Amino acid sequence: MFGYLGHRLGNKGMTSDPIKIAPGMVYIDLDSKSRRGIYNANKKGASLIISNKNVSNPSIPIVQVKDIEETYLTLLNLLYERPIDKVSIVAVYGGSKGQLVVRLLDEIFANHFSKPNERKELKDFAYALVSEKFNSIAEKFFYYVLLCLSNDMTTIPFSYSDELKRFQSLLRPRYDCYILIDESPIKNKGMYCFTPGKPLFINIDNPHILKAIDGEFENIAITYGLNKKAAVTATSIEYGEITKFNYCLQRTFYSKSGSIIEPFEVPISIKGLGIGKVYSALSAISCALYYDIDMECVKETLYQFDDKGRDFSIIKYDNFILIDSYCLTERDYREAFEMLQMLDYRSLYVIIPDFSSYRKEFNQLLVDLINEWNLSLDIKELYILCGEKQEVQDKNLGIFKNVKVRYFDQLSKAIGCSIKYLSDKDVLLILGGDEMNSSQSIIELMSAK
Repeated sequence: MFGYLGHRLGNKGMTSDPIKIAPGMVYIDLDSKSRRGIYNANKKGASLIISNKNVSNPSIPIVQVKDIEETYLTLLNLLYERPIDKVSIVAVYGGSKGQLVVRLLDEIFANHFSKPNERKELKDFAYALVSEKFNSIAEKFFYYVLLCLSNDMTTIPFSYSDELKRFQSLLRPRYDCYILIDESPIKNKGMYCFTPGKPLFINIDNPHILKAIDGEFENIAITYGLNKKAAVTATSIEYGEITKFNYCLQRTFYSKSGSIIEPFEVPISIKGLGIGKVYSALSAISCALYYDIDMECVKETLYQFDDKGRDFSIIKYDNFILIDSYCLTERDYREAFEMLQMLDYRSLYVIIPDFSSYRKEFNQLLVDLINEWNLSLDIKELYILCGEKQEVQDKNLGIFKNVKVRYFDQLSKAIGCSIKYLSDKDVLLILGGDEMNSSQSIIELMSAK
């Protein structure tokens, strides 16, 4: 089908925006709610409509496909002369933890391959990749590939996700190496289809990964972690707003070009606090060395790295400090509180999601955790996002000890209330999953007023 469509796409153009349809164009129907775009495209003279919906009108030139996003990415690749076939992909497996590694590699590759005046544009676009700038995941990924190529970047990292899983037939031949951070892919063994001979950078401190891949694949394994047996480890770790450690390569390995990388040790500094920064840096540095990137470029990039993610990121504003951390498990919350002990601050204000929506055991674990850390961390106020009725909120007020609790139905309201009380050296700690992703944007908007 796609070979037949190639000349029509090149001659007439393609769009997923029903407003931009012109006679002769191909329309990609991404509307998940209605068929309105299909009928509008037909009325405007679209030569072909591609959709995952069925339409009974035989006069409409429509092709029905199973996965509209996968089809869209394939067609984009055809229309723009197969740019995806020109890149090598670093596949990062690790959920939210993998996002930090991707951002680190993004900046390292950009600094190494791109011209200095183009780095900011590339960096901004990398963050637009996870924004609402584009309507579909296919567009986000595809135009990021185009921008990388325009900046002489032929090696690009991305974090494996359920959204990108649908594109495996197109992307898997481009996988050049793999970074395995945690055991998340083990739940779906179909995700573990490594190209033989390609290197695997493996977190040796996670036994589940080693057990899952042991003896199953013909790949070069380069281990990293704090384990003494790791090929790459960190020594002399100093935690603070800038985390410092020595990157220590303990065993020889070969770069992609065939150069031998001998054991060495070098000091590293990276903005941000916590062991997660160390693990992410170890994997990113090792991957950069595989691509023959100069160590001085890597060191400079990590030192200047300005993280916009949520891996215990620390952002200073005029009258307070924001700490934003992505938390889904009891371990995530505990690690966040443990790292907070390392900082010097005056008072602490915390925003969390409503625990009652979780399973009962998890709910109680997190309540106990907050009560455990309350006095030592000096939590002045706890803000909980909750849509429950007032009587439910009143019932829950007694479960937290020696801390003032407030409930809000919107994140923006909780942030707005907390900011009124914050002053110099106070910390606003935001913990939670995807429901907290807009926190930094909300604060920046409020601070700009």
